[in-house]
Amino acid sequence: MPSAMSSEELLRLIRQKRAQLDSFLSVARPRQRRLLNTTIVGGSAAAFLTAGPAVGGPSFTAWLTGMLGLTSPSWRVLCGAASLCSILATVATQLLKSHHVEENVTRAQGCRAKLEVLDAGLSLGQLDPQQATAEYLKCVEDAAFLEGA
Repeated sequence: MPSAMSSEELLRLIRQKRAQLDSFLSVARPRQRRLLNTTIVGGSAAAFLTAGPAVGGPSFTAWLTGMLGLTSPSWRVLCGAASLCSILATVATQLLKSHHVEENVTRAQGCRAKLEVLDAGLSLGQLDPQQATAEYLKCVEDAAFLEGA
């Protein structure tokens, strides 16, 4: 990047990076929400499915087996379903952590906000291009994770 960059060139770069962050966030935020919801719903469902047999005991499972017309005890079905829900919650949690989804969304939102301030400051003449360039370069560094996304 040349050292004597014009305000117009810098504004173009800032807006390009903002568009890149917007694109990333449009995919990452819903993914984050889905994974968080899967974790919450899966864990809650696993607890709910095991609560009936734990609280109601044999009389509850016998009643449920009869109500559902099952040939094997209902606690097996409930425990199997609880296991699947628990596995889903665990996998969703691991995906959130191993892919750094929450961290990257937070960083992208912070970079996006800084770039918006730089855009407004340059457009309104409140920031000199040299100061804005230094801040822009910090944002580019903070958003380096986008290159692998």
